[in-house]
Amino acid sequence: MRVGYLIDTNVLGGGSLDDIVEEGLLAERAGFHGVFAPDRHGRPECAFPGPEQLLTILARETSRVLLGSFTFVGTLVHPMKAAEQFAVIDQLSGGRLVTTVSRGFLPAFWQQFGVPQERLLGRFQETLRIWREAVTGEPFTVEGKHWGTVSGRLAPLPVQAGGWPIWGGGNASVEAIRRSAEYGSAWTSDPMPMTREAWDEHAGAYRARAAELGKEPFVVLMRDGWVADTAAQAAAVFGEHFVRIARFYRKTGNLRRHPGMASDEDIRVETVTPHLVMGDAPTCLERLVELHEQWGVDYVVFCCRLTTGPSMEAAREQIVRFGEEVVQPLHARYPAPEHPAIPEACRW
Repeated sequence: MRVGYLIDTNVLGGGSLDDIVEEGLLAERAGFHGVFAPDRHGRPECAFPGPEQLLTILARETSRVLLGSFTFVGTLVHPMKAAEQFAVIDQLSGGRLVTTVSRGFLPAFWQQFGVPQERLLGRFQETLRIWREAVTGEPFTVEGKHWGTVSGRLAPLPVQAGGWPIWGGGNASVEAIRRSAEYGSAWTSDPMPMTREAWDEHAGAYRARAAELGKEPFVVLMRDGWVADTAAQAAAVFGEHFVRIARFYRKTGNLRRHPGMASDEDIRVETVTPHLVMGDAPTCLERLVELHEQWGVDYVVFCCRLTTGPSMEAAREQIVRFGEEVVQPLHARYPAPEHPAIPEACRW
């Protein structure tokens, strides 16, 4: 099992672009296995709107960590343009790139680019088709219903032969989850609260489809949290921030997998705490071990800064502490990953 760090690309409290880059560098020094960047658009506080920009910088500034999108919305821009940018990242990093790719769910993103909001699944599938053709290095033509390429050729080519690993971003339905096994080498799940029954259904659907295809499953789970001297201190710093974001996502339908959180009143620090990696260091470590050994999670993407906070200064301190007190002991407990979802350069 391995743990990566997700950078929130919003600038809070007078922070800067350099501060966001510094989070990624700190995560590498603190022992995190990967550094991930989200896809964000249409908000004034967003410093890096897409993962491509931040990951390009980190590809030059880091030396060891896996670099990934979490996620890249594959319906917003032409897939050849995206493929070019990701190939540059793979080149600069020496083959350390993965891309979590999804259809997306926020209408504001498509509105930002004037993208029609119907038939998004078809648009998404054509993106994947063009990527598969592009990474061969041979000229190709695709005459799709949504995207087209005439005598297209990807340059530069990625370092990783056959292209970087793709992690599936489907969470909206069992069908989307099963599709992740078809086009991806991993399935990723978002950090929103869900019951154990819902988790078993979703993870089981992915694993079953992977088995049908002769693939070894690889399950990635995003988790928010905070480590402190006591559980009460961790909850006081981070808990209310997660409550705010969970209440927002309840309105978008992302909490439907937990019927006990049907209203804002149901979403409180004490009710969301079981769905976080939050508390003192032994508690956080125990929670990650449980996710791996009982839930079957192979990789956790950890986040400790949300759109409302904590501050960037507090997050930097947290990255170091969580890395030293939780991530490093966890990595020492388990062997290095050997799976197609992890680039060969990052199998440590």
